[in-house]
Amino acid sequence: MTSIQPSAPAPAGVPHRVHRKDLQDLRGLSRRPFLSFLQKQAQPLVPRSREEAATPVQYPKLAAFMSQRVWKWISEYWRFRIGPKHPFPSYDGSDTGIHRMPGDEIRIALAGDWGTGTDEAALVADRIADFEPHYSIHLGDVYYVGDPAEVRANFLGVANPGTQYAPCKWPEGSVGTFALNGNHEMYARGYGYFDLILPAMGLRGGGGQPASYFCLENDHWRIIALDTGYNSIGLPVLENIVTPDCRLPPPLIDWLREKVQPRADDARGIVLLSHHQYYSRFDDCFPKPAQQLAEFFSRPVLWLWGHEHRLAIYHEAGMPGGIRAFGRCIGHGGMPVDLPSAKRHDYTVEFADARVYPNDENLHIGFNGFVQMTLHGNALHLAYVDLNGARVFDEAWAVRNGALTRVHAAAMQAK
Repeated sequence: MTSIQPSAPAPAGVPHRVHRKDLQDLRGLSRRPFLSFLQKQAQPLVPRSREEAATPVQYPKLAAFMSQRVWKWISEYWRFRIGPKHPFPSYDGSDTGIHRMPGDEIRIALAGDWGTGTDEAALVADRIADFEPHYSIHLGDVYYVGDPAEVRANFLGVANPGTQYAPCKWPEGSVGTFALNGNHEMYARGYGYFDLILPAMGLRGGGGQPASYFCLENDHWRIIALDTGYNSIGLPVLENIVTPDCRLPPPLIDWLREKVQPRADDARGIVLLSHHQYYSRFDDCFPKPAQQLAEFFSRPVLWLWGHEHRLAIYHEAGMPGGIRAFGRCIGHGGMPVDLPSAKRHDYTVEFADARVYPNDENLHIGFNGFVQMTLHGNALHLAYVDLNGARVFDEAWAVRNGALTRVHAAAMQAK
């Protein structure tokens, strides 16, 4: 594994904008719904001063146990978490969810785990806008639990009247804007995502994104976005004991089989997008979606995912019964970024960003960022860019007769 380190003293960092949320309140956020609802209550409703933010709270979750917050925690958990999930929408009629990408050069901005409302998320949004993408795609997770107020404030740019924080808006693409479903959206049973986010997404002037999965394609590439979030929650309480497998819902499998119809003789390259990782050196693995996809893909694919809050580039790998994939973890859009620390050793990392991000909250974390994807004919270029606009890793691919070949890769000496 290679990583990059600063070759000179770190820059002074991003000026603290007290009107946005602090990264410190999102540290160690649980992937258990009950605890995510708890940590949400610990966030102050009024932004900290610069001096207060410079001294991170040592035990932030304990603030949730103040009497007035405990009852709010319980009532919000009961209101948003208890009950049936939002129905899973599918495509019908003339809309197949397959969109032709026009033009010779196509720019796509990709970020995961962006929906935090922090200074850093706002800076990533600015860098995405600088890229002037034709399409922007969020790989999922709006925090803490994806309820309607959080969705509006942390993703759609609508201020929450219950706090004094400025909202953040996901940057739009000139042709289309899309969002995948994550586990945190589902902690509020998906209603904020399906009823508020999706109607605001989709092709420009097209009336929204009808479902949580879609395909962008041209003569050389198919970019297929999947929903691993819908089945990332189970029954309340039981889901804290047995981790759901994030399997792809049956309507999505039917869509792949009947509408997308991947064929062995299709010479286009396949890029998959999802929220959850297939495999990981640092965290849990979710092999079930890859096993379901084995029906459709016999050649290795390029697969970009989020969920883990880091940037990591993997060598080709797979799991028994699953497809082969070149995995790229890009869940570093807005959450406090975890620095590389291996949990397992069965998947090889080619590159991970190990730089320490200088911040005025004095947190030991990594850099936030996103991915610039550019398509030109049979060539695909991926630039991994941090919130300051610096490239940290660069790679180029070509597709020939359906087979992916990487023609260039380089780690940059970003500071």
